[in-house]
Amino acid sequence: MRDALTPLQRLVAWLDRGLWSLGGLWLWLCNGCLLGMLTLTAATFLLRPFDISVWWFWPWTMVLFIWLSFLGFFAIHVRLKDVRIDFLVKRLGRAADAISRLLADAVALGVCLLIVQQWATVLGAAAGYVEGALLPGGEELPRQALFVPLFISCVLVALTALVDIAKLCVGLPENHAPIHPEVAP
Repeated sequence: MRDALTPLQRLVAWLDRGLWSLGGLWLWLCNGCLLGMLTLTAATFLLRPFDISVWWFWPWTMVLFIWLSFLGFFAIHVRLKDVRIDFLVKRLGRAADAISRLLADAVALGVCLLIVQQWATVLGAAAGYVEGALLPGGEELPRQALFVPLFISCVLVALTALVDIAKLCVGLPENHAPIHPEVAP
């Protein structure tokens, strides 16, 4: 099968696999954020009986939650864990499948481009520091750092949409979400 692909199809498939793999890295980063949040929260509860309170745990838990959400935007999209209505579209035929695929990619591309287009405004409005989120040198985390994962994820989601449109144009099939064990026969 691999030899039957044209050079353009191989390039597009390679880009698609690269984005899928990057989505796996993003999932690991999300899990790292979640682990950090759970660790800080557990430490807060476990240290309480000893009358020990670490005041910077809470701000870092919030920072990790924001990063988790923004990193998860790309991870969920590229790994096909978002809301899908494939069962309905498949019943409507091939044309509806192609139209819904293009529509979904166009919407994802449009939303992400709008968000990325606002990066200067968002970063300009996010002046100052995240109070209490201390860095190793003693300074606080700049507020702009909260939004970096959002803009990176938006660029990656837009790139994923463009690659999927390219896949459609060169005749490659759409990716399918792995089957959940609950629905396996």
